[in-house]
Amino acid sequence: MLDGGLLGWATASLVKLDDQAPGIIARVLTASPARRQSIFAALAAHEINGGLTCAHDALLPMTLAEVVRHGRSSDILRHAFRDVPQGFPGLLERIGDRPLPHAPNYVALHDLAGGDIRSAAALRDSGRITLRKLEVLSSLDPRWRHANALARIDTPAEAIRFNSAVQFVQEVASRATDEAVAAAIANMTPLSSLAPLLDRFVRRADRLPQHPVQDGDNELRPFTTMRDYVNAARAYRNCLADKLGHVAAGRLAVAEFRDEALLEFRPMTAGAGWMLWAIHGSRNSPVPLHVCQAADAKIDALGVPRLAEGPGGTPWSSFRAFTRELDWD
Repeated sequence: MLDGGLLGWATASLVKLDDQAPGIIARVLTASPARRQSIFAALAAHEINGGLTCAHDALLPMTLAEVVRHGRSSDILRHAFRDVPQGFPGLLERIGDRPLPHAPNYVALHDLAGGDIRSAAALRDSGRITLRKLEVLSSLDPRWRHANALARIDTPAEAIRFNSAVQFVQEVASRATDEAVAAAIANMTPLSSLAPLLDRFVRRADRLPQHPVQDGDNELRPFTTMRDYVNAARAYRNCLADKLGHVAAGRLAVAEFRDEALLEFRPMTAGAGWMLWAIHGSRNSPVPLHVCQAADAKIDALGVPRLAEGPGGTPWSSFRAFTRELDWD
């Protein structure tokens, strides 16, 4: 009995061909992966467009049934396709024993082998070819199609997200050229992943949004480079180095006040500029009151808004202290 689970969509076509040339089914079931996949590719081409038989070649059998029953892998492929790209048989062999889930997958693979060298190389070097891998490859930006990317991206949605992530990286980091990103992917080690790869480029971002503090002085120094943020993270022993993506995206900005505190700014809605959001000490410890007051005065003089602490006055402050309510974040 023919195993429909093993031969999938090709089952019906093979049954018809076996009527024309008995023994085809047995031949397919005992064939090597390379020959079996050549048969599946030929059946796919025949199913989709009737096949493109090379009738002018007298060395080839004239019917699909005969060439499938008696021909070599190369004969079968030449019978089904006008042109057989050099790498096509090798890609077919990497599919394994079972057919790909859909006949059009084979025609797409043939077209890819003949016209997209980068994609063909990515598939060739990425191990077993599956439908999932083909879908990921199709969704991945052609510039990032490499075996290392295919091995680390599991779904088409994730591939699309990676494309968008690289777009962001290239917008904020001039070093993240197409060539640099492609080379970084190609040079990945077996244990590395794509997230740190992108993060390394962001750490060297040089197209940062405009800082809310335009003119620094001896008291207030705005951070205008990623190196400023990395150095501050070390000096203040905080998690600022993990927020570099937020900085590059314009979701966060920091300035240092009197070498004693870090002033955190966040953007307001509707393009209304920035506001002072928080004041941090070393290890995110509380900042002395007199430093906070001086920083607030400095920010007020610059015309940068901040959270109002005045409403409620002394009665409110007493209530908060008595009930031990936490400060707003």
